[in-house]
Amino acid sequence: MPFYAIIAAITVAMCWGGNFSAAKYALADFPPFLMLAVRFSLVSALLAPFALRHPRPVLRQMLCISMLLIVVQFGLMFTALSLGLSITSAVIATQLGVPFSCVMAAIFFKDYLGPWRSFGLLVAFLGVVVVAGTPDASSHWLAFLLAVGGCLAWSMANLYLKTIKVPHSMALLFWPCLFAAPQLAVLSLLMEDAPMQHLGDAHWSSWLGIAYGTLFASILGYGLWNWLMTRFPISRVMPFGLLMPVFGVTSGMVLFGEALTLQVILGSALTLVGVAIITIRRPKLAVTEH
Repeated sequence: MPFYAIIAAITVAMCWGGNFSAAKYALADFPPFLMLAVRFSLVSALLAPFALRHPRPVLRQMLCISMLLIVVQFGLMFTALSLGLSITSAVIATQLGVPFSCVMAAIFFKDYLGPWRSFGLLVAFLGVVVVAGTPDASSHWLAFLLAVGGCLAWSMANLYLKTIKVPHSMALLFWPCLFAAPQLAVLSLLMEDAPMQHLGDAHWSSWLGIAYGTLFASILGYGLWNWLMTRFPISRVMPFGLLMPVFGVTSGMVLFGEALTLQVILGSALTLVGVAIITIRRPKLAVTEH
């Protein structure tokens, strides 16, 4: 890839990695579903003038994607963070998305795994087991399982995307966000205490966290990623996604003082090596929002 494309791919990893710390700031004042409702309302409002110029996709399909990819995935992941799970544990848990997608593709689409990808799956899952045994994950076991459940929803969304005609990248970002916002707002009203009060009482740092998720993680990150995926071979672009955990864990250490123990390093390394083997050996997985 040319140098400017490499810079764009690294920028995507930085945007996505920093999103965990941004969410942690936002969750200091916002409950998770309210935070997500505000974020994706802003994303859909900002993208509407551009997305509505393109042909409208099948809205039923966009609704399904919004439920799996945003409401369930993000809802579970950020609920996990709100329950006290560290950024490091959450970041490593997200790496299960690729192995989950790989396994389900083999089951439902007869996608041949082969010895290398099977080995990569084993290594990746072993790494997550090591991380799950750390004091942070084991003391927040429910939160860790919620984060893993979010990855499973991401994988299911990827499989669903393989069964439909994928619309223009702008439409694929806009319509699920538009449909997700009211779903998240209803969940907030039903499950979270006094959500409207949080809007007026939130500190400016929490609003900055939502702004980061809106502008950098969603619009810039996915705008650049979709641009890269449509112009360069997937095998060239996918490996840059492995930089996301590096930026995510680093931001957690710098901004929140999270410790990086030997057990976390070992588990993280095993997980990333396993995901790298799966990605590089046969990079056919669909990639959507984190």
